[in-house]
Amino acid sequence: MKNKSVKSFLFVLGVSATIFATPSCNKGTTDGTEQKVSVMNGNMNFEIPVQLGSGDNDSMVSFYYKMNMDSFVKSYGSQYDTSSIRAVNLLSCSLVMTNGDTLSNVRNFHTANIGITSGTNRNIYRIAAFTNIVDTNAYSINIPRSYDPNLVSYFKADSVRYRLYGNVRRATKKPIKCTANLSFEMKLLK
Repeated sequence: MKNKSVKSFLFVLGVSATIFATPSCNKGTTDGTEQKVSVMNGNMNFEIPVQLGSGDNDSMVSFYYKMNMDSFVKSYGSQYDTSSIRAVNLLSCSLVMTNGDTLSNVRNFHTANIGITSGTNRNIYRIAAFTNIVDTNAYSINIPRSYDPNLVSYFKADSVRYRLYGNVRRATKKPIKCTANLSFEMKLLK
C-alpha cells in the first residue's frame, strides 16, 4: 500500500512538473507577428546659441532626425509597414557638450527639457525633463524621461524633430556644440 502511494505521488508530481514546464499556447497578449525593436536616434549634432540671460527659454534649439521609417519597419519583415507600429517608448536621452568649457556647460542651465514633433503629429510633447540640474561643471547629461507616453503618432513620419528648452541659470559665453542620443523601444504588430 505504501509503495502504491509513493508511486501515485511521484506520478502526480511528474505530471504537474510537465504542465508547469510546458509553455502556454496562448498567453492572450502576443501572436507570432509581434516584434519589439530598438530605435536609436543617435549622433544628432546641433548647437545651442549663446544664452544672453537667465530665465525660461521656450526654444533654445531644434534638431532633426531623418530616417525612412517605412524601410526601417520593413527590415523586420515584409509583412510590416508604418501602420504596424503599435507602441514607441523612450528608453534614454543623453546630451554631450563637445566644446563646453568652465563658462559654458551644463551648469549654466537650471532645467532641460526635450520635446518631440513630427510630420504626423505637430503638437510638441515633452518626453524628457531634468528639473534641477546641479550647479557644477559638467559636459554631459542624461535627461530622464518625463513619464512613459506612447509616442506612436510621432514615429509614423520619416523625420522627427526635437526641441531643447528649459530654464537658464546664467548666461553662456559662446555657442555650445552638442550631440544628442535618444533610444526608443518600438512594438510592431501585424
